[in-house]
Amino acid sequence: MPEDLSPRSYARSKPVVTKVAAEELIARAMAHAEKIGKTVAIAVVDDGGFLVAFSRMDAANPAAAQIAIDKAYTAAVSHIATHKWQEIMANDEPLRIGAPGVVHRLMTFGGGQPIVIDGQVAGAIGSSGGHWTGDTEITTEALKLFE
Repeated sequence: MPEDLSPRSYARSKPVVTKVAAEELIARAMAHAEKIGKTVAIAVVDDGGFLVAFSRMDAANPAAAQIAIDKAYTAAVSHIATHKWQEIMANDEPLRIGAPGVVHRLMTFGGGQPIVIDGQVAGAIGSSGGHWTGDTEITTEALKLFE
């Protein structure tokens, strides 16, 4: 048991994705999507995978909405960009077979990336609406906000 029984001994500080930051990430992602001619949905979640901000372009496929949210969720809770999951599962047959049916909301194609602040995952961004390579490009561009 810790000697210091103050509230600080039972809590830790961590970076969080603010609503303002989430909205700026979405604005940057949408601007890049327009620049490359894609119609997408963009989601930003906190480190627990809970939605902070969301937007869908008028012409984006309605299914893109949930996919963007789930890509962000996967990246936030796993701390792994969604495009890396194919690589991880390629050499792990039990994971490849079992994970998609067992791991809730797992997205294994690109477009979801963790938001890392001060070396800690503070949340994630997800993009959906095009090929996963374009979705990854869009989120990569948005994340330049933190460089």
